[in-house]
This record gives sequence, structure tokens and C-alpha cells, in this order.
Amino acid sequence: MEKAKPVPGCGHCDIPGKEQRCRTGRGKAPANCPTVHYRDMAQDVFDSFLPQEKEFLRQSAFQERDGYYWRPDFCDTMPVKPRIVEIVEFARRMRYKKLGFIFCGGLRAEASVVQEILETNSFLVVSAACKVGRQPKSSFGVPREMQLNPLQEEETICNPKLQAMIMNEAQVDFNIMMGLCVGHDSVALKNLEAPVSILAVKDRVTGHNPLMPVYLYDSYYAYLKKALP
Repeated sequence: MEKAKPVPGCGHCDIPGKEQRCRTGRGKAPANCPTVHYRDMAQDVFDSFLPQEKEFLRQSAFQERDGYYWRPDFCDTMPVKPRIVEIVEFARRMRYKKLGFIFCGGLRAEASVVQEILETNSFLVVSAACKVGRQPKSSFGVPREMQLNPLQEEETICNPKLQAMIMNEAQVDFNIMMGLCVGHDSVALKNLEAPVSILAVKDRVTGHNPLMPVYLYDSYYAYLKKALP
């Protein structure tokens, strides 16, 4: 009987990045390192890559490198490009012409700027906001008291599946997602046919900077050290 593999736990790896086995090939590895225990699977996955998938990853690696400036004086790199610039450049690398853009209606002002940036760079942009289709929440079994505004007679539910289907019908080359709610983003990702890149995710409290509680884990968000009620 094959010995059970330990549960991968990269999130708890305490080995410095430049010494990790997954980065150097000869570095250190914790007891539950998936690079050590999933070597056969890693080879199988590599062998399964389609030519277009390999090209996608190749261009992604080029884009990653171009996002940094090499500092010979520090023998290290310095990031130089924001994500919106990298998305534009990557789409050019892949020779994409038509981009899908799905976003939360709560970020309408930001979406207008993003679409303008994409169009300024000669892309045809197909965009759809979250409330597209005007489907009432009640049709999904959401009672009035669970609406954002229970005093309103009827609210429109977000429809990420319709957003995805619109992009699929338009046969976009590449999708960009911005600000969809938790859960809605999952439905969109499941149904989109073309590749997807996330420009930004929603966090209503932190100004859409969801890592803020992680950075402040030992101070303002120390309550996260205990299980939420």
C-alpha cells in the first residue's frame, strides 16, 4: 500500500525564499513540501501542458521579468510597473485584440478609467457590469429583509454567470475582472471560457486592499488571531 503523502503546507514554510527547494532545486524543504512529495505529479502536469498553455506561461514569465528593474548595485530587483500596465503589456504579448471586462457596479468610476486605458491602447473592450440582466433578488429566494436596503421594494441581484456568458458569446481573447463580490467572482471564473486576469478584488472596508488586515495582523486586526464567531 502506497504511503500517504503529508498534507502540503506552503503557507507555513519558514525557509527563506532564496533557500527554498522549489526555488533553487537544491535548497531546503520542510517535511510536508509538495515539491518533494509530488515530483511524479509535477512531471505528469508538465507533460500534459498544451502548446498554447506553454506559450501562455512563457509570455507570463517574460512579463514578470519586465515588471522589474535589475539593480546590479544591490544584486536584486525593483518593481517598476503597476498591474494595469502589466495587463496591457501581457495582452499585447499574446496578440490579443478583444478584451472582456467584467466589474462590480460599485466601481463604476474606476471601471470607466480602466476601459479608457484599455481602449487608449487599441483594444476592443466588451464590458458588463454586475447587475446586467436586471434579475430581482427575490427570484433567487432572497427575502426582502436580506436586501441591502430592506425598505426598497425590489433589488437587482448580481449576475456573474450572465457577465461570463456575454464575454463567451463575444468570443473575447482575454478577460479582466475587477471588484466582484466573494462568491460572485467564483461563478464568473467557473463560466468564463477565455483566460482571466484579476485587476482588483473587492474589500469594502479597506478601499479594496484586502491585504491590509494581513499587514496589520499584530495590531488593529489582532482579533483575527482567534476564530471568528
